[in-house]
Amino acid sequence: MSVAPRTDSDDKEEWFSYSTGFYFRFGQPEIMILGLDSDIGIRVLNEIGEQMKGSRRFDPGTDYSDVFADGVKCQFRPVHASQYEEYLCFSMWFYETKDFPAWQCFWPDEDGFYPWQEECSQDVRQLQPLLFKSQDESRQAR
Repeated sequence: MSVAPRTDSDDKEEWFSYSTGFYFRFGQPEIMILGLDSDIGIRVLNEIGEQMKGSRRFDPGTDYSDVFADGVKCQFRPVHASQYEEYLCFSMWFYETKDFPAWQCFWPDEDGFYPWQEECSQDVRQLQPLLFKSQDESRQAR
């Protein structure tokens, strides 16, 4: 599923995509990715799903360079439960609960820094809120 910006907005910060069914089919976390347009976000999720279908397991905090094109690395972090209602509505409907794992897939800036690293570009930081933090912590960080 992809969530697009409001029709009166061209703000890329509002784009995000997420899976529903990875936990059901593969026993692995649902994945969400923020700050990329729908086409790219869905392609990345499909790649992750294909790898999970082939029994691949990912670990949070590990760099992976075979998910995005051109060897761009990514990392996963668990999404804090307080973020589910704002970002994972359809998955909550599907599972009829918030009791399922979800991870955010982060991509780095051009210099290889992730949004939680001080050296990361401000643009990339704004596109990817740190959903591994609680909603209160995330708001304070902005």
